[in-house]
Amino acid sequence: MKHFSRISIMEAGAIINRKDREAIVSWLIDNSIRIHNDRQPFVYKLEVEMQVLKPLILECKRCYPNLWKEKLKIICDGNKQLCDLFLIELDNDHSLSSPTTRIKPKNKEDVELLNRIYR
Repeated sequence: MKHFSRISIMEAGAIINRKDREAIVSWLIDNSIRIHNDRQPFVYKLEVEMQVLKPLILECKRCYPNLWKEKLKIICDGNKQLCDLFLIELDNDHSLSSPTTRIKPKNKEDVELLNRIYR
């Protein structure tokens, strides 16, 4: 299992450019980042970084649909875990959704062929 960096609420504030604890907690909640407790509250640094960069990455994907993955690698500045998380979340090529095309056989031979394929 990989070790992910835990950071305090105030350390998260430094990443998101907030100093007030209430403002930091509010930002974390608004961005769906869970605050964990282990003697003291903490969050995972990777989650915070991802939410900070997400608007920029989405803009790159919108403006440069053919180059956004290359730009993502540069923006993530060598953080492979962060880059991989963005690719999983945003890359349509990796989607595992089921096919939307429905095949309707026209005759008995087509039915037999489909039965052989989908067994």
